[in-house]
Amino acid sequence: MQESLPSNNPLKQCVTTWIKKLKSAQKYKKSFDDVAKEASQFFDGDHNWMWKDAYARGERGYNSNIAPPSFRMQLNKVFELVEIFASVIYHRNPVRTVSVQQPPDTPLDQMGLDQPLGPMGQPSPEQQAILESVRNEEDQRNQRKTAAKLLEGYLNWSPVELDLKRQARKVVNEAMIKGGGVFWTEMVSLDVSADMERPPMKMVGSFYDTVDNLLIDPDFDNEDDMLWCARKCVRPLQEVAATYGIPEEDLKKHLDGDTTTLRKEPRNRKKKDTTNTLVTFHKVWSKTGMGDRFKDSPKENKGFFDTVGRYCYLVICEGVPYPLNLPPEILQEQVDETGLPPSIIPRVAWPIPFYADPNGWPFTMLAFHRKPGYAWPISHIKPAIGELRLLNWCFSFLATRIATSCETVVAVQKAADQDIKDKLLAPSEGGFKVIELSELLGRRVEDVVSVFQMPQVSKDLWDIIQAIMDQFAQRTGLSELVFGYTRAMFRSAAEAQIKNENISIRPDNMANELEDCMSLLARREALAARWLLEPQDVEPVLGAMGAAAWTQTIMKRDIVDLTRELLYRVEAGSARKPNKASRVEQMQMAVQTLGPILSQLAGAGVTEPFNALMKDWAKSLDIDAAGYLLPPPAPPPPPDAPPGLPSPAGQAAQGGEGSPPPDQPPPQIPPELQT
Repeated sequence: MQESLPSNNPLKQCVTTWIKKLKSAQKYKKSFDDVAKEASQFFDGDHNWMWKDAYARGERGYNSNIAPPSFRMQLNKVFELVEIFASVIYHRNPVRTVSVQQPPDTPLDQMGLDQPLGPMGQPSPEQQAILESVRNEEDQRNQRKTAAKLLEGYLNWSPVELDLKRQARKVVNEAMIKGGGVFWTEMVSLDVSADMERPPMKMVGSFYDTVDNLLIDPDFDNEDDMLWCARKCVRPLQEVAATYGIPEEDLKKHLDGDTTTLRKEPRNRKKKDTTNTLVTFHKVWSKTGMGDRFKDSPKENKGFFDTVGRYCYLVICEGVPYPLNLPPEILQEQVDETGLPPSIIPRVAWPIPFYADPNGWPFTMLAFHRKPGYAWPISHIKPAIGELRLLNWCFSFLATRIATSCETVVAVQKAADQDIKDKLLAPSEGGFKVIELSELLGRRVEDVVSVFQMPQVSKDLWDIIQAIMDQFAQRTGLSELVFGYTRAMFRSAAEAQIKNENISIRPDNMANELEDCMSLLARREALAARWLLEPQDVEPVLGAMGAAAWTQTIMKRDIVDLTRELLYRVEAGSARKPNKASRVEQMQMAVQTLGPILSQLAGAGVTEPFNALMKDWAKSLDIDAAGYLLPPPAPPPPPDAPPGLPSPAGQAAQGGEGSPPPDQPPPQIPPELQT
């Protein structure tokens, strides 16, 4: 067990400094967290959560002195939002494409290469140098094309193998509810051999983790300017100790004392350590050094880790007086010319050098709404929180009013017999009650027993609720059209088309944001694959030749060039749920327009365009196109041979017997056959 480190130990001071920064990042994130928690409750919260005093009368509450209704309900409209929009914009894994950056074409005549300037009509030395660079560039472009094909093959295989669809749906759902969803790109090792004879297979992919676990540099209100980020992790104590090679006793210090903000779990998500003892720690990726030069870092060790550089990776566990990836024993090793032990630099290096990419971080955030002047995004439901609260308020009071209106009040004269009162309260038999009145004494029945009619629910209340729902629909896009119904008939086809186009504006924008995020995700997965994967890891995917080409074109390529020279995109609309009716309509129009033209080509023997059209048409209808395809035209017959000479086919059938021997002249055509 490590003895307590002195207060001036550089590693202890490093941990202390970073804990302060993590707590500052939590305070900066509080506004985002509050809205995220509120929106999450309107997604799957309890039926009466909105009416609890902790929320209704709290800091963000809405009710100061009005008594709540007796019947309390909650409309979880955020659930509708997620189920309608998320299921449309991410229906399947997108198709990833990798292409080569194409430089602009420069005409050779504009560079003076159309006419040789050297002696004897030869190119001059300057021209030869330019031509040589052009040839080298062409060779490099061919290598880049090979690299692009290999990366494209791997990047379209890993999403299926690592279940990117399930991970992405979680990210999309959380982005709609809380405002942001996060992918983390990392390597996983899968044991593919039960007898442990084969090494684990390494794969690179992107995985979901809740945005609650992400912290970013609070110094900047523009996320592109941040200099560090951190990820909160909770893992079993034994696993953490084995991963970083530190004593379990040191980690148990983390569990001593009171729970701080860095270890506190959100309400209703507290981990109870039912199976293993859990440890909370933070992985920090820094672009501003180890923290020894921060504003509030101790002066006696400022600049101690300067030789490490700007890009550092630390694992901070509150209660442990040193970074988990830098045990104290490392400072006792022999130092080199940098003044630090040489083993420090690889220990604090980023596991994957995402900093080689502009604004490169190990996470990729999906956010549909950015807020100027604040690094954290806006929840889709935040602008409509007021209307959503009022809707819940109105429906709860309306339910209470309906319950009150349904009551039946019976007035009985005080002088009436007790038997009459008992009969009114007694259960009915066969749907009837028989009440015997002894004598009315000249009075009517209504004078003895009367029934009061309670006031009915006013139509104005329904109109108010409808107006609030309209406002909520305008904020969120949950109009009646997205549910497939409308209160008023369309007056014309143009009106129907305009409304259909307008309701798709928000889903289309969300789909574009998602496609941009998935393109960036593919770029970072390619960078991680280049850095971490060996030929044996990609051979099951790309084959033996592909693995050999991986060594030549991927592993030997500079990682910076890999991000600059190749374009990573996803096909537009490939992640969205296809519109079946629209696709069928488009193909029917294509068949009517192109069918006659392509039929003429097919009659001339060019059947490929017509068959391609039939395949697309059959695909839109989910039917097999084999029965509608035209067979390829038969090859033309060989030219007719003159009489007396065997045809080439006949020569082949005769085994070459019809051909004259090499030393004899060919047979002469009879004069009567000559023209």
